[in-house]
Order: sequence, then C-alpha cells, then structure tokens
Amino acid sequence: MSGRRNSVQESVRVIITQNPYLYRGLRMQVINYSAVARYIQDQVREMSGNEVDPNTIVTAIMRFSREASKQEPSQQQGALAGSRFNLVTDIIDITIPTGTSNQTAVVEQLSKLQKRGLNIKIHQYQGSVKVITTSEAMSEFMQELWQYHPVIREGYSELNVSHAQETSMYDRVALLTDLLFRHGVHLVNAFFSPSEISLIVNEEDASKAFEVLRSQSR
Repeated sequence: MSGRRNSVQESVRVIITQNPYLYRGLRMQVINYSAVARYIQDQVREMSGNEVDPNTIVTAIMRFSREASKQEPSQQQGALAGSRFNLVTDIIDITIPTGTSNQTAVVEQLSKLQKRGLNIKIHQYQGSVKVITTSEAMSEFMQELWQYHPVIREGYSELNVSHAQETSMYDRVALLTDLLFRHGVHLVNAFFSPSEISLIVNEEDASKAFEVLRSQSR
C-alpha cells in the first residue's frame, strides 16, 4: 500500500515513465517542457498532495530529460540481469473516489480484506483509492464498496518485477517503459514498493511483455 506523498521530482519521474510517448519525447529532447508541465500539472498535484508552482514542474522535467537522454539502451538492459518476473492475468483496476472524511475508512476496510488473504493491492492518492485485484477476489468484496461508486476497468494483466540490483526504482521503471514501448507494448500503469515494481499492461500484450522482459534478465 502506498500512503506516502511523493515529492514533485518523484511525481514527475513516475508520471513520465508511465507514459511511453512522453518518456521517449523527453529522452530525445523534442518536447516543449512548459507544455508537458501544463499537461501533467493535475497529476503532479494529486501525487504530491499539494498545489505546485508550474515552474517547479518545468525544472523537474528538465532534470529528468537530461538524465534520460544520457542513458544508453545497452547499459539499461544490463540492469535487468537476474531480475525475477511473475505474470498475473485477469487483473481488475478499481478507482474509488474518496474525500478526506472517508478515505481512511475505505483503506481500513480494504486492509481488513487484504489480511483475510484476498489478492488486493491498495494505492492511496489525493481524492481516490486505487485497488489492483483479480476478478475472483473482486467478487468477494465489491458489494461492500458499491456505496462509494467505484470505477471498474477490466482486461489487464500484471507483471511483477523483483529487483536484482540496487538501482533507483524510477530509473528501473523508465527502462521497463522504454523496453516495452520499443517492442510495441504500451504500459498502462506502474506501482512501486521497496523490493518490487508492478506493471499493468493490456491483457492481449501480457505474453509478449513477459517474454520481452524475461529475455533481458538472462
């Protein structure tokens, strides 16, 4: 579960690495920084939990672009050596709108279900809680959450990547985003923990994504 607020720099890294088109454009330095800042401002505010000066976002984007442009694909791929990958299909993405008054109650309710052994991953944001689960697990708890008017999206798979080396999670997600994009796989979302990255892809891309990543870990 991710309850910690990100800094502006962290938020910019996460948002851009989850968007392969933004990532590649910034890596090639062909995208206007101010335009990108306006495009992602709402997402940065949601992830950091505060109002953010657009100039601060521009500075973070410029720093990220300089770092990304220096990375060589061959060097990036070496960072995956020894990583372990696990593929879970039939993934459901649930977004539960919440306010400050009921977010704690929603998270506590979900945490109790998680402790019962249900396959639930919880991610907190300002104004919402996102749940990554399977359709089987969802059928066991959704009737308890309908009152919050959840938004349900189906048709996904989850690739769990266990780290083998001590590298930044943001750099690693940037690598994975770029690698999948170059093989025609669009990354839908990504979530982090100290030891694992969870990548959400469309169900039809799952097998291809798994083979691409596994081939780079040997």
